[in-house]
Amino acid sequence: MSKVRLLICRDCRTIEELPDFTGPVEHDVLLDHAVEPHKFPNGEPHFGNLADVDEVAWRDDSQRQQIIDQIRSKTTGLAGEFYATVNTFEADAMKCYSRHNRPDQGCIDWKIEKKRLGNPTKLGWQAGPKVYLCDFCPVKSWVKTQERHQAGAYK
Repeated sequence: MSKVRLLICRDCRTIEELPDFTGPVEHDVLLDHAVEPHKFPNGEPHFGNLADVDEVAWRDDSQRQQIIDQIRSKTTGLAGEFYATVNTFEADAMKCYSRHNRPDQGCIDWKIEKKRLGNPTKLGWQAGPKVYLCDFCPVKSWVKTQERHQAGAYK
């Protein structure tokens, strides 16, 4: 059963969707990247939680609303509190895709360093896997098809 992780920020009142991750926490670059902006002006971190939910349930609109209502009631005690839900990485990738005029073949920014997600310090990037915003872009489908052609997967 595949999962979706939800980063719940009580201070921003947002729920951010993250892909499931089962590796060591020090290699979870997507979580590091998502948590980074959740700080007060003095640098103190916001209060929040991370929750796993079944991906099939999360993709179903009525079940998603029930999950959000449950989160609201558990985090605030009030069912009517507003929480915005976003899939941060997909939303950011779509903005980039649109800025590049929605290319259907490749991209000039494909997996360049400025598109890399995670901790940009030398130690942070040496320790973890390389994950790029491009991994969430529609262009990835074209790139993977080209890689398979070159590997002889298609005859």
